[in-house]
Amino acid sequence: MFKYICLFSLFFTIRVFSQNDIPGLIYKGLDYSYNFQTQQAEDCFQQIINKYPEDPRGYHYKSSIFLWTYLSNKDKSDYDRFMKLSDIAIYKAEKALERNEKDENALYVLGTNYGFRAMVFAKENSSMKAAWAAKNSNKYLNKTLEFYPYNNDAYLGKGLFSFAFSFVPGVFKWALNIAGLSGSKEEGIKFLIKAYKYGRFSKTEAAFYLSQIYSDMLVDYSSASEYLSPIIKKYPQNTLFKYSYAVVLVKDRKPQEAEKLLRSVINTNNQKFQQVTSFSNFLLGDIYFHWNDFKSAIPYYQKFLTTTKDIDYSGIAYLRTALSYEVLKNRQEAQRNYILARNGNLDLSDDAYAKRKGEYYYDHPLSEDEISMIKASNNIESGKFSEAYSSLMQLSQRLNSEKLKGEALQYLSDVSFELGKTNESLEYANRALKINIKEEKWIKPFSFYYGARAFLKNGNKAMATRYLDEAEDLSDYDFKSKLTGYIKGLRTKI
Repeated sequence: MFKYICLFSLFFTIRVFSQNDIPGLIYKGLDYSYNFQTQQAEDCFQQIINKYPEDPRGYHYKSSIFLWTYLSNKDKSDYDRFMKLSDIAIYKAEKALERNEKDENALYVLGTNYGFRAMVFAKENSSMKAAWAAKNSNKYLNKTLEFYPYNNDAYLGKGLFSFAFSFVPGVFKWALNIAGLSGSKEEGIKFLIKAYKYGRFSKTEAAFYLSQIYSDMLVDYSSASEYLSPIIKKYPQNTLFKYSYAVVLVKDRKPQEAEKLLRSVINTNNQKFQQVTSFSNFLLGDIYFHWNDFKSAIPYYQKFLTTTKDIDYSGIAYLRTALSYEVLKNRQEAQRNYILARNGNLDLSDDAYAKRKGEYYYDHPLSEDEISMIKASNNIESGKFSEAYSSLMQLSQRLNSEKLKGEALQYLSDVSFELGKTNESLEYANRALKINIKEEKWIKPFSFYYGARAFLKNGNKAMATRYLDEAEDLSDYDFKSKLTGYIKGLRTKI
């Protein structure tokens, strides 16, 4: 009996000891995966599956490869491969829990893989499936942290869901409560930072998600860059990271730096991430449009429109193509693209704006003042602040249209602030607020924001808060989601 016990102990010790190579294979596979070397990543995770077929981790991490390719391209074969591997990972993890209800790896895999499924179902607009998967993910991640509070990788999923749930409209909060789900932006960011600082396998993903939050939600481009720069250097073949950094640079009005990254993405043309390449063409079109090089902008917008697998931003791409043709005196092509500007995703503020303006400009050719306004605003977006300021000062003196006057004053408020003319910025914002413009409702809330920004710069937090409150009280205007991000970002500084 003692001999058999020794043999069993020896077998168990060897088996446990041999599984110590799994974390190393995971690290290696993730490095390949983040560098978009998908075949090498598959091979690493397949080694885990071959050596340890009952361990859920090999299937789980291999499924993540097809998760990201599916989210990019929505290819049915990637979806099928993800779901097959996800099903196996969940089955193996559940079997492991039957043997040991506190199995750390099994709990973590279940929590994370159900999170993967929630993303896939959300991409498919399968709301009920996504909510069910999110509930399961949250349950297993909570159990992971209950038994293993130092498993900081679990905070990645917790942070993402906590942040996402905070954006659920109030009328639907009851559904989250019934499902036992809740969250806040602050908690979500705190958890993601914890995963970034202390996680074993989640540092890179946490950095990426934090960069998106700081860029899109908090309008803190410096922090977004700090998270993206290191992972771009570490994974130079990752076109998604490069594209995302280019987006940050364009928002930060640094188009020259963004252009280099976008050309790298387009030249790489990763077939598994073609949508990233497609969006890079769109963004290059925007860069040339903002440089007022309308002739060069058109082919990039057209390349985007012929390669995109989604309707997102198609409307605004058609509108800017139309405006480019209009400035180039090709009214016929402009009208054709004005009609097509209705074909975007109307749930996106850019595309909803494109539909409205396309319908208007189809019947109303651009005036010379409107063309001058487009060029001046483009100079702001491309960081040519002195040039924009000079042209807007000249333009504002000759305008008769109240709409264009309000637009010019709002742009002058923005560019004055960029040039360090804080008092002028506040003056122009207040002048814009006095003009009643029915067509362009976005001018008033944006002017309140620019006024708040100037007040804060001058140290008047009370008035900054008041102006932000006024901006938030307004509704039903273009680019509301964009301004909401600006307002949230400015409130963090008060």
